[in-house]
Amino acid sequence: MHRTLTRTSLFAIVLLAGSPAIAQPAPAAQPAAHQGQPDHQDRPAAKAREMAAKAIAFLRTKQDKSGGWGVNPKGPTFPAITGLVLQGMLLDDTLQPTDPALLAGEKFLLDKQQPDGGIYDKVLQNYNTAISLAALAEIKNPDAPTKAAIEKAQKFLLGLQFSEATGDRTPGDDASTPVTKDDPFYGGFGYGHHSRPDLSNTAFAIEALRVSGVPESDPAFQRALVFLQRCQMLDKAPDGSPVNDMDYAKGSTQGGFIYATGPSGDSKSIGQSNAGEMMESLDGPAGASVRFTLKAGPDGKPMKLSRDEVFKRIRASIDATTDLGHGFVPTTLFVLMGPTGNGKDANEFEARANASPERLSEVVRAAMGDVIAGEVEAATLEHASGLVRHRAYGSMTYAGLKSYLYAGLTPNDPRVLAAVDWLGHHYTLTENPGLGTDGQYYGYVMFAKALHARGLPTLPVTTPQGVEQRRWADDLVNQLATLQNDDGSFRPVDNRWLESDPVLITAYSLVALEHAMRGQ
Repeated sequence: MHRTLTRTSLFAIVLLAGSPAIAQPAPAAQPAAHQGQPDHQDRPAAKAREMAAKAIAFLRTKQDKSGGWGVNPKGPTFPAITGLVLQGMLLDDTLQPTDPALLAGEKFLLDKQQPDGGIYDKVLQNYNTAISLAALAEIKNPDAPTKAAIEKAQKFLLGLQFSEATGDRTPGDDASTPVTKDDPFYGGFGYGHHSRPDLSNTAFAIEALRVSGVPESDPAFQRALVFLQRCQMLDKAPDGSPVNDMDYAKGSTQGGFIYATGPSGDSKSIGQSNAGEMMESLDGPAGASVRFTLKAGPDGKPMKLSRDEVFKRIRASIDATTDLGHGFVPTTLFVLMGPTGNGKDANEFEARANASPERLSEVVRAAMGDVIAGEVEAATLEHASGLVRHRAYGSMTYAGLKSYLYAGLTPNDPRVLAAVDWLGHHYTLTENPGLGTDGQYYGYVMFAKALHARGLPTLPVTTPQGVEQRRWADDLVNQLATLQNDDGSFRPVDNRWLESDPVLITAYSLVALEHAMRGQ
């Protein structure tokens, strides 16, 4: 919630080369290059090829004797890491299909296939199977055993989708319980049998099914569209057609995506965003915003409070300071939560009221001083009132856009255009918009695949000077070049979601580079 959104450059969508093709729109007329932008001959394709070669050389040194990458001798191992490495290497035209590293990696994935068809090691069945299946789909001229493995993995994934057909496919707890279209979980995929669905896992599954040959006409894609729409913060499209039917999106015009329809089976319909909340449809008098973080509790872990607790504290502080000597007393108060895992409490908050930044800061410190860590962050607002809504953010909007296109929507569909518009207003490659460095490399992969799938080499980006057409692939290559080490690996910028692991983030970067080269 407290991240600063910049507008520099980040975005991409991918059509996996060598896989069953997704229909692409006819190329649009080439926009005129903006001032200072390199022409076609100067674009960093050669740089991207050199970076990819260095990344592959590094990854070769990290391959386990079993043929996999990221192998944990104590278990469990995530085949998805091997799948990501193989995706990048198989997409590279300089490697021969008989390359020993490729053959050993492919065998590793096949050896991890379980009797139920999933490719996993005890945990995270959907996540590992989907990424592994997408890698196997890149093998050119696969032999009969590989084709059979692909078909078994497809059937396994289809059985994990929340739907009315689930119970007839794969046994397993939550995801095997049939649900109807009015259920918020309908059409989604989670980490495995027990997990509630989320957009990240749904995006991996949709891509894997599509690129491995499941036809666009399969009902799984139509079901997935229901879940995707419920993750898009868009009440209605610009043409008035309904998009998201959930209460948490009522009145929202963001167009970007959030993580899930709910954090758990007990809270299916409250929505969930890793980027916290924001205010939409701003109105009313001017005011201020004060942001703050709670300190650690006695156990050393970040303290968490509910929105109601914070609201009551600040409201009581306002009501207790009514003498005019303290200045104007706010009559309007809103409290927004930062990232929350359960939708009930958080460690970060924002208070908004019709008061000066100084006055609101004073009130907040009086109310929360015993639990606040560090200083508060105050800002002036043109309007203090509005709708409290989940904040859409970068990596999930890339994932949502990619999934829309893989599920069969055209680039001119209003839902797609709304996502593209969000990206154009939050365009940056120096962070994961809305999350800072959290999931930054994962964001690069989703960005590259999404824009590649969109099929156009430029993205309209809103700047203070107007709209400019950015060559997103060039921007991505140039940004990744600032992060690559001399040995070909990539530099960690955060440790969340395993992104301190050089093998994982180098695999992410390699996949992103390969899609960028195809999108230039």
